[in-house]
Amino acid sequence: MTATDTPAAPDEEALLAEPLERFGALHAAALRRSGGVIDLSYPNPLVHRDPRAFELLRGLLDGTGQDALQYTPFGGGTVARRKAAAALAARTGVALGYRDLLLTPGATAALNTALAALFAPGDEVLVVTPCWMDYFLYLRRLGLRATAVPSGPDKRLDLDALAAALGPRTAGVIISQPVCPTGVLHDAGELAALARVLEAAGARHGRRPVLISDEVHRDQNWGGTAFTSPMRLYPDTVSLYSYGKAWSLQGQRTGYLALGPGLAHAPQVRVRAERALRSLGHCAPTALMQRLVERIAGLTPDCAALRKDQQALRALLTGLGYRVVPGEATAFLYARCPGGLGDWEFTELLAGRGVIAMPSSLFHEEGYFRLALNVGPERFGEISRSLRAAFEIATPNGSDTPRRAGPNRAPKN
Repeated sequence: MTATDTPAAPDEEALLAEPLERFGALHAAALRRSGGVIDLSYPNPLVHRDPRAFELLRGLLDGTGQDALQYTPFGGGTVARRKAAAALAARTGVALGYRDLLLTPGATAALNTALAALFAPGDEVLVVTPCWMDYFLYLRRLGLRATAVPSGPDKRLDLDALAAALGPRTAGVIISQPVCPTGVLHDAGELAALARVLEAAGARHGRRPVLISDEVHRDQNWGGTAFTSPMRLYPDTVSLYSYGKAWSLQGQRTGYLALGPGLAHAPQVRVRAERALRSLGHCAPTALMQRLVERIAGLTPDCAALRKDQQALRALLTGLGYRVVPGEATAFLYARCPGGLGDWEFTELLAGRGVIAMPSSLFHEEGYFRLALNVGPERFGEISRSLRAAFEIATPNGSDTPRRAGPNRAPKN
């Protein structure tokens, strides 16, 4: 075989990007087929459960002069950062100064900035799965070695698996709190146990892993269990947050990364984070959104309507025979595909019945689907009919027993 005959190495970045691109094609085809389709895939809600932030934003422009919409420092203006840091300190009980928090154009920019600032090419980062779709894509782009650590059957942290995976090259661990896509909210005891696992690994290998806590859904906590940030229990934590996600203003892309006390007390970490924000081209959120942050930093969205909708839709799915993962936060429901169908096969089946869901392969796990509560109870009857029809097709014998394993072409990590 000549050099020109040698098969090309697989493009890992393309393999990681392909599942969402494939879903985009499914999504577009479903929308073309039916004008009445109910889109519960991307979390772009048509129902607005707490309009306060939008009303404040509407009024801001009238009271803002053009001079106030100029460049701000990397990481945001001091006033907005102070208010955001003070609100987070009050929430977590951890002392934070404004330089410990960098405002970013969304949580994705916050994550990329944290990865670039804290790790070097070749470092290993553990990722608890299922998880948000693009963690692995970002890690790959930055030359970091990503290792998936599946959660337990109940979708909670598998601490034994994490302890076994932590090695001398492990520089970081990524979790979400609460978890996207499952809605599971880790309690204080679970996070304290995780802190002990990380501390033991640091003592064993001479390097404390940095914990990145993706907290973009923390204000969609509808279940009543108190939210705990790992920052309270493990000082080498980075907290990621999204004001857009919390207030259904996702397209305005405003969030932050906050350094826990173990990192903030190292001045070089702050400098690296500010430089990464600059070198990656993220700079800061828009000046207008920073002015909004000054007003909403201390507010928490009202989850009463979300709680009611979650409880109703979960009861509906369970009544139809679906096995729904118990969750207490986020605007998502995560359920097992019925009849042993693969997640791509089932979401294609469901789309044909008028509801667009996301297959769990996008979240680095097979066999589940995710619904985003983008509509209110006035559409639940239509959703019920579609889910019932899909369940009956998937389980022709009348029970949720395996029929056959459908194809699942999404790449694995």
